[in-house]
Amino acid sequence: MELFKEGNVIFHAEDKQLKKAGVFFNPKRKFDRDINVLLVSSLIKDNSTGLELFSGSGIRGLRLCAETKKFNKFTFNDIKSSNIIKQNLEINKKNLLMTVKTVNNAEATSFKSSSKYDYIDIDPFGSPVFYLDSALNLLKRGGVLAVSATDTAALLGSAQKACLRKYGSLSLKTAYSNEIGIRILIKRVVEAALAHSINLVPILFNFEGNFIRVYFKANSLRIKPNIGYAYQCYNCPNRTIETLEKCDYCGSKMHRVGPMWLGSLYNKKYVTKMLSSLKQNSMKFSDESSSKLLSYLNAILSELPVFSYYTTSEISSFLKQPEIRISKFKNRTVLSPKGFRTKSNFSDLIKSLNSE
Repeated sequence: MELFKEGNVIFHAEDKQLKKAGVFFNPKRKFDRDINVLLVSSLIKDNSTGLELFSGSGIRGLRLCAETKKFNKFTFNDIKSSNIIKQNLEINKKNLLMTVKTVNNAEATSFKSSSKYDYIDIDPFGSPVFYLDSALNLLKRGGVLAVSATDTAALLGSAQKACLRKYGSLSLKTAYSNEIGIRILIKRVVEAALAHSINLVPILFNFEGNFIRVYFKANSLRIKPNIGYAYQCYNCPNRTIETLEKCDYCGSKMHRVGPMWLGSLYNKKYVTKMLSSLKQNSMKFSDESSSKLLSYLNAILSELPVFSYYTTSEISSFLKQPEIRISKFKNRTVLSPKGFRTKSNFSDLIKSLNSE
């Protein structure tokens, strides 16, 4: 067991390299937790209640309580590590004086509470789908739900049967698989919420290689979810959300992918609110953290609200030309260092590139 420090929190956890580590800690997800702190500080009201279904060492919940000061009650739950969480709460008690802390070791699929929560976090190892009902049963109207998935082989198209079994969707391995994975995850969470008469709106996403995380807000308005299919050509990079059996560029057969979320991957109003909060720096982030968050949120807000993106490598390979520099394109995406979005259809995109 080692002692770590992140943000305003000191905590015990096991070396991430240990295969049998019971209290896993991944320092590479610090940026993800920074986003989490900023989002909660910006969008959750004072004197709220929070629940973390998978606390591990408790680092995420500890930072949310200590740095946002938004929670007067917070429940840490983990079937394996409740004793370590209690220790970590004790060594951070000066930063947590305003929060009533509860530590449980219940099974997350059947977690029950006599009260509902303003903020609920699902961050398991693997798929979150098995725990959605537990969380949605306890989410307050207007509350925020955070959902992580690390079963990216299923979501990104490498394990299609697993994706169909767990998410009810067909994925596909493509140059933009990470976006497909995010959209399939959103679709599954939104559908689960509708079964509980809850309308969820995606606030923000974060993708970091082997995990996907999406934040949702429970909306009081009844809005028909934007769920449907995408179509990808077998032989060229053409893709669309219009129903096509044959590619309108090369005439080849089209893969049908999904169903998936076809709406925006972020909410402009809420992300703008986060950006404003960050500029005030009320959370006292380090200069490095503030810079990364500022860059990320500005990049999100500047993304075109269109389905999918292309990469310079796939386009150049298709055209059999040297790879185009990404600096040529204005509408970049945070999902790929070589990715760009466009309002043009594939035919028009290729025409414009060939005419230069």
